[in-house]
Amino acid sequence: MIRKRHKPIQPETYVVVDKNGRAFIGLKSGYPEYSDDWSEAKPLFMENTKMLLREHGTELIKESEL
Repeated sequence: MIRKRHKPIQPETYVVVDKNGRAFIGLKSGYPEYSDDWSEAKPLFMENTKMLLREHGTELIKESEL
């Protein structure tokens, strides 16, 4: 009997968007930086978005929905 190996399920990643519709692209000098160019977005795992979500007006979008 042949057993199939199941691939581990990768956790969903998210793009953080600010109140102006710009995507989070990383930290610069310890502060979040956002860009209008969503192709530069840095996808994050849910547990890595807590700090960014404290900012007023930020929201998450699943990377798979982009």
